[in-house]
Amino acid sequence: MDCTNIPYHVDIERIIKSIVENKASRVVLQLPDGLKQYGVFITECIREGVGLDVDIYVHSDSVYGGCDIQYGQLWATIKPDLIVHIGHSPYPLELAHEYVEPPASLRVKIIYVPALSKLDINSDVVLGAIELLRRYDAKIIGLVTTAQHTHKIKSISDILEKNGFKPITPRGSPPYFLDGQVIGCDYRLARSIKADIFIYLGGGVFHPVGLYLATFKPVIKIDPYEGKSTDITPLGEKIYKSRLYKIIESFSVERWAIIVGVKTGQYRPWLVRRLREEIESRGRKYTLISSENLTLQNLLSIDNQWIQAFTITSCPRIPTDDYWDYHKPVLTPGEAFMALRGELEPYRFPW
Repeated sequence: MDCTNIPYHVDIERIIKSIVENKASRVVLQLPDGLKQYGVFITECIREGVGLDVDIYVHSDSVYGGCDIQYGQLWATIKPDLIVHIGHSPYPLELAHEYVEPPASLRVKIIYVPALSKLDINSDVVLGAIELLRRYDAKIIGLVTTAQHTHKIKSISDILEKNGFKPITPRGSPPYFLDGQVIGCDYRLARSIKADIFIYLGGGVFHPVGLYLATFKPVIKIDPYEGKSTDITPLGEKIYKSRLYKIIESFSVERWAIIVGVKTGQYRPWLVRRLREEIESRGRKYTLISSENLTLQNLLSIDNQWIQAFTITSCPRIPTDDYWDYHKPVLTPGEAFMALRGELEPYRFPW
């Protein structure tokens, strides 16, 4: 099997070496949704190196980041010796603050393997981004991206320099962050630099909108999948206004539902405790709801007349991306604190 035709650089040799070293007989491959279609090919390439004595399972459930390993469920059924998590860097455990170490019976070896995009960044697309930058009269440009594209930042930086800009790539903190890397709930690298404007390299709108909400700087997206550059700032401003409206709607809320994420990397008991204390100190009420994968159907089935607003402690994508137009306020924890305190400034994203 030729794995060179996969549009991502995946270190197959490292996976094989880890399987051999750990004497693994059951292996689970976890991939982001955009890479799942290549799971079968990666499996066959691994088999060529380790033989047929190893059972390799491609995990078909969605995994949204290094926070979403799901090893408890996997151990209860497949009992893998090794989980190979492809495409995301390890989750910063300090975000959990109270990381709960799993019991020995549930400890599974986990390795994180990068999946670096092979897509070329067309210089014309970067020049298109430069035209958008000039509208803001910006000089200092912050460059950020997700794990799949960190190796492409240098080429963009070089083009910006040749066109008279001063590009800055924030320094990373391995193994959690490579240089310039952001994740959907942590934009600390972007906030660590003083930039007039940001360029985000990657697809979708969740990360660049989050970048805007976290920095309130204009954001230009270079999309290597669509081959075009887009000014995300107007969308960021629109969503920011909608978030403020949701916060204002929640100023008078008396009864809150706190959604507690139960995935290992998304379980934040410190945050739940602080929300409970804040709600109680205001003489208001709450109910606790646990959720592994929150869907619209789940939310509708839970919702009732008692609940006036929700706050979700697992992932900021859910309130800002999935349910920003729900008929009741669905807030990030930071927004919930703002609402409970009757504040609109400073905007807190996400915690």
